[in-house]
Amino acid sequence: MKDIPSNQHITYQLQYRKCGKASCSTCRNGPGHGPYWYAYWREGSRLRSGYVGKVHPQLQQQSPAQQTESSVPNADARRQKLATARSR
Repeated sequence: MKDIPSNQHITYQLQYRKCGKASCSTCRNGPGHGPYWYAYWREGSRLRSGYVGKVHPQLQQQSPAQQTESSVPNADARRQKLATARSR
């Protein structure tokens, strides 16, 4: 995992990933594994990315009782957009 910088603008995106195994029914019959959070930032002119995990970084600092998907800005809209894009 890459070290995600804390001193610059970071964009977080919810994504599904395919594992590449021919026998994986999750990837063969659906959008893939996930959704997982990924961070994107720039180093010079290059776009870099890093795996964050299943929980958004803003929610990792909260207690489990406080963690809800509605706490993450646009999480539901992003998940719906991903599902729509994958079904095409």
